[in-house]
Amino acid sequence: MIQRLKHFISISWIQTIKINFKTLPFKEALSLPIIIYKGFKVVELKGKICFNVPVTFGLVGFGQPYEIFTKGGSKGEAVVNGTLNINGRVQFGIDTKVYIKKEAVLTLGHINSFAARTEIICFKKITIEDWVQFGNDCLICDTNFHEVKDVSTNIIEPMNKDIFIGNHNYIGARTTIKGNCYTAPNNIVATNSLLNKDYISYGENILIGGIPAKKIKDNITRDWETEKKALENYLTIKL
Repeated sequence: MIQRLKHFISISWIQTIKINFKTLPFKEALSLPIIIYKGFKVVELKGKICFNVPVTFGLVGFGQPYEIFTKGGSKGEAVVNGTLNINGRVQFGIDTKVYIKKEAVLTLGHINSFAARTEIICFKKITIEDWVQFGNDCLICDTNFHEVKDVSTNIIEPMNKDIFIGNHNYIGARTTIKGNCYTAPNNIVATNSLLNKDYISYGENILIGGIPAKKIKDNITRDWETEKKALENYLTIKL
């Protein structure tokens, strides 16, 4: 009972009510599928949040203290000026940051979780499929912010490039994922890695890592089947 009361108090109910009724039809908003926790702030919301699954309470948690360490610096924030597609339960941990530029599309799958201080910056298109978890302090960014030119040819490289993360990927802490990154299903990414190219040709059930990342080991994957029930229960927001 005490834990349930603490959880209830940890939610920013004013922000929660505002974002639901601002972005969703009235009947869907009544279910409060989006939960904003204290310490997290929605800075700007000129875009759309679209649910492609039946709407229930607490499908998405912003600033959700679901990890071992639950005290943050109240630095979490979101700017949603493009489109955020939700295909299941999604958890943003404490002090996480999300930026979706106008006309950009961020698509998130079922049981996507982003641990503390992870940042998502979407200028074009980022797609993350089901059952993908990120460790703390990751950066997922599809833009270079500035144009880069090959001085020998005067060709300017595209500033923004797509990112695609396949299902059942586990991304280790402090990993950076840049534009033009594509991963196959059932991959593990080692901590402190840089992903900046297409890894799909490496196949499934592999460990990749390094700066830049390369294949380290074949025939290895996280045992998702053993954890699935526990993860769904643990990451589901309940009052």
